[in-house]
Amino acid sequence: MIKHVIFDLGNVIVEVHPERTMREFAVRCGLPEEKIRTFYLSQLHLDFMAGKYRPGDFFTQMMRQFPCPIDENEFRRIWNRVIGEPKNGIASLISDLKNRYVLSICSNTDPWHWEEALRKCPFLTDFEHYFLSFEMKRNKPDPEIFRFILGVLQTTGPECVFVDDTLENIQTAEKLGIHGVHAEDVATIRKKFVELGILS
Repeated sequence: MIKHVIFDLGNVIVEVHPERTMREFAVRCGLPEEKIRTFYLSQLHLDFMAGKYRPGDFFTQMMRQFPCPIDENEFRRIWNRVIGEPKNGIASLISDLKNRYVLSICSNTDPWHWEEALRKCPFLTDFEHYFLSFEMKRNKPDPEIFRFILGVLQTTGPECVFVDDTLENIQTAEKLGIHGVHAEDVATIRKKFVELGILS
């Protein structure tokens, strides 16, 4: 019997637009967009999401790689342009679930993007647990993340469903018996939830 529903954040709950950030950095820094694009999901970016850099230190490292006439506040504004609006229909879906299941977030994210997501998605307060990469000091698809989640929730894989837009993350969770839902849009998530008996 499913008791826990665990959601990824980007492309599942909230739209993400990395191209907006890369385009503005390219203009502000006077660099080709192709060069700026190399930082997205680079080791530096992954390390920031894994909590290996504090925000100020991350800014310093970025400025060393991509010198740019902007201060940290302006950098943060541009960086947060990645976070868009909530997915159409997601707030309603969360409302349908919150009184029937324990809701959790499991996301590869950083402190700045998380704060921006909280600002744009007030319904995130309906979740009971937040498993955030920068706090756990590791990124999905590390299987230790899912073992940690099961331990904190004091549950087993078959009692959980995990929604993510990245197949590799889903496959890792499924190895621990967690029901996986690979989806980006809310209509697909609802359909899968009906098939699993989570919604009618």
